Amino acid sequence: MTLPAPRLIDPSIQPRLRWGILGAGWIADQWASTVLANSNQEIRAVASLTPGRAEAFAQRFAIPHAHDSYEALLARDDIDAVYVANLPPDHFATTMMVLDAGRPVLLEKPVTKDLAQAQTLFATGRSKGLLVMEAMWSRYLPQMDVVRQLLASGAIGEPQLILADFCQDNRDVDRLWRRGAGSPLWDMGIYPIALCQMVLGAPTQVEAWGELNEAKMDLETTIHMRYASGARATCTTSGVIDVANHSSIAGSEGVIEFEPPYIFPTTLRVAPKGFNQPAAIWRDESPIRGHAALVYQVHAFVEYLTHGLVESPLQSHEDSLACLRVAQLATDAIGALV
Repeated sequence: MTLPAPRLIDPSIQPRLRWGILGAGWIADQWASTVLANSNQEIRAVASLTPGRAEAFAQRFAIPHAHDSYEALLARDDIDAVYVANLPPDHFATTMMVLDAGRPVLLEKPVTKDLAQAQTLFATGRSKGLLVMEAMWSRYLPQMDVVRQLLASGAIGEPQLILADFCQDNRDVDRLWRRGAGSPLWDMGIYPIALCQMVLGAPTQVEAWGELNEAKMDLETTIHMRYASGARATCTTSGVIDVANHSSIAGSEGVIEFEPPYIFPTTLRVAPKGFNQPAAIWRDESPIRGHAALVYQVHAFVEYLTHGLVESPLQSHEDSLACLRVAQLATDAIGALV
C-alpha cells in the first residue's frame, strides 16, 4: 500500500498578520516560540492581567508592546488577529471582548466549559463575519491529513472501533486541579474525544466511569461511545499515571495505528485486517516536533481568514460543540465537579 502525502499549507506565501496575544502563560509561550520560528507571522503585542508578566513575555520574544489589560491591546489599530491563551473560565468573556473589538480569534481549547457560552461565541463570530477557531492543534497535524485521506479513500473500510488514551502524571500542574480552571478530562481528555469526533462524528450514546479526588475533581476517566453507524470508541484519560498515549482506528478492512504520542507529529502504521499483518509506514520527517507543531493551526487560521471563512473546515463550530457535549456528559456520569 502506498500512503498519501499530507496536504500542507505553504506558510512562505501567506499574508503576514499582526497578532496580539491575550494571556502569557505556558501555552502562550509554546505558541509564540513556534510562530516566530516557523512562520512569517508577526506578534505585535501581548497582554496579561498579572502585573509584570506581559512585559517579561514581550522581552523574552522581542514583542514590541506589552499591556496589563486586554482592553489596551484590543484598542490598538495594528492588530489583525488575536490568540486567546488564558484559562478556560476566562475564555468566554475574553473572546467576547475580542469579537466586540472586531478581531478574528484563535481560541485555546476547550472553547469554554459551558456549552451555551460556546454557542454564543460561535454565533457572535458568525453574525459579525469574524473567524472564530478553536485551537485544537492536533487536528491540523500532518498525520491527521494523511488519516483523513486514508478514510476518504476507503483504505481501511468502514471505521468501526477507535481506542485512544491520554494519560500523564500531571499532579504537579496546578491549573489542572483548580476547580473551574482545568481538570484532566477537559484539558487532556478533549484530545481523544476530538479524534473520535473527527472520524466518527457525534455519538448517540456516552457512558463513563471514573475516579475522583477528595474535591470531586476527575483523576481518571474512561469514556465509551456508540454511534449510529454501529461504531464504538473508548477513551481513557488520567492525570495521575503515565501511559504511552496511543491511538488506533480499526475499520472493516484494516487499521491505522499512531505511534505514541499521537497528539504530536508522529508515525502512522496502516495494515490490512488480520492478526499481525505487515504494515505500510508513513513517517513525519519534518523537523517540527513536539509543541512546535502548534504552528500548523496558525497556518490554517491564516488560510481560512484569507478566504473569508468564519469557521474551520477541519473543525467546524458544531464539531467543537460536539466534543464539549461528550466532555460534559462524561463529567456528569462520573459525578465530577470541574
